[in-house]
Amino acid sequence: MTTEPQSNQSPPEPPSAPRPTRRLTVPTLPRAVAATSGQVSRTEVNELITALGDANHPRHAEAVDALVALGASVVPALCAVLDPDRPWLTVYRATEALAQIGDGRATGPLIKVLKHPNANVRWGAVRALTQVGDVRALFALRDVARSDQGRTTWGESVASAAQSALELLSRRSIWAQSLELVKLAVVSVIFLLSMALAFGVIGALRNELDQFGRYIPGQTELPTLVLPTPRPTATPRRPTPASQPTSLPVTQVITGTALQVANVRPLPGTNNQPIGRINAGDEIIFLARTANDQWYLIRLGEQRSPDSFIANPDGSGTGWVNRALVSPPPTEVPIQEPLPLPVPTATP
Repeated sequence: MTTEPQSNQSPPEPPSAPRPTRRLTVPTLPRAVAATSGQVSRTEVNELITALGDANHPRHAEAVDALVALGASVVPALCAVLDPDRPWLTVYRATEALAQIGDGRATGPLIKVLKHPNANVRWGAVRALTQVGDVRALFALRDVARSDQGRTTWGESVASAAQSALELLSRRSIWAQSLELVKLAVVSVIFLLSMALAFGVIGALRNELDQFGRYIPGQTELPTLVLPTPRPTATPRRPTPASQPTSLPVTQVITGTALQVANVRPLPGTNNQPIGRINAGDEIIFLARTANDQWYLIRLGEQRSPDSFIANPDGSGTGWVNRALVSPPPTEVPIQEPLPLPVPTATP
């Protein structure tokens, strides 16, 4: 390292108490509070900056405290002083003021004066960068810690100060990174929960859409809106062979009530066209039931809606209706397995 350049100005006063260590500690200098509102006189600022490096100036002793009291408004003017070619005393005392103000705008100029030929200035820049706490200074401080062999006029090692600053800023950086990782983890958990909820809603909606329009006897209700069925024209009653009765004789009339509008079919099941319709409140007469107890053979009773009808082609006035659409019979109904519908033969 080259010999420190001398100045015709008096060196700064040594610290009031001996420093027990060469390592920087957690900043203890008070952060400046902004000056009272109002414009700061440029003349006042220029005079104070001039007094920084002039030991004979009447305001030399109070210049740093006065600039700190003015607060962030003087940071640009102080940064303009931070130049490796400026007198060392002016630059050194400017770093003192910036260390107490702690404004991040000074980071770049402070890094610049780490190349100043005076060790006092470089030490002051390291201390100010520690107070500002900007992690952008880590690379520059690492270079100083490795290569700077200078010492201040009161014996402080610039490299040791830079190493202490590196450790302090690294700890701050680790805390900041940890906080960012925690934020990222929270956001990720919220995102995953949102995705899981969205998939659950989509799955439920898809299941509902799959079930829409499907009819399961005994589990779902038939839709109440049905297409009107044209009334068939009267046809001559075809005699039923004695060997194929359409219903078993019953000893008593078993009645019930239609619970809603429902189709009446010629055979139990939904794979055949309706032959009639009953309405809610109609009186029905139970004639028989299927073996699985899901369909009833019925006939309309006396109390019925005017537009209710059962037009069985065989003229019996009976038909099959699902058990979910009518009230249950009060007593046991005989079982009857229905015969298939006769296939009409071609007439000559």
